[in-house]
Amino acid sequence: MGWLFTQGSSKSDIIRDLTATEENETRRWETLTHSVRGNVLWAVVEITHKQEQTTKRFIACYLLRSDKGYGWGYKDMEESMFPNYFSCPLKYLAMVPVANADWRAEVQKYHERRNRKVEIGQKIGLVHASIPWVVITSKRPLLGTYDGMCYRVPRRMLGEVLV
Repeated sequence: MGWLFTQGSSKSDIIRDLTATEENETRRWETLTHSVRGNVLWAVVEITHKQEQTTKRFIACYLLRSDKGYGWGYKDMEESMFPNYFSCPLKYLAMVPVANADWRAEVQKYHERRNRKVEIGQKIGLVHASIPWVVITSKRPLLGTYDGMCYRVPRRMLGEVLV
């Protein structure tokens, strides 16, 4: 699917529109909870089909982006589509039936990497980085050295501990 933009809209306008409850004669679309991680909006959405008296819950992933001089827009996905984003809050996984076990495993790994303890002096590999590893020199802020240079290390880039 493509991107949908709204002229003159702000990021908060888009978030408010995407999380608003909608209802008509046949269904109700309600966002039970949501959170923003950078430019990714995560939401647990419940759709109630009134005639069948059934409900369906799913995890929605909305990528948010600004188009200079026009406004903010979004691209929507859901768990079953295996969005290549894994910062979904862990508590959302417990709220929704599994639609993609592989994606959920990646979310779990992302949070394990992000929340693990690091020690000064550890040599840690990096993922999605231009350098292969760093030796941790500071925990707050998280800093490491490689080839004589000091780098700030985002926790999302932490890989395996190397020996």
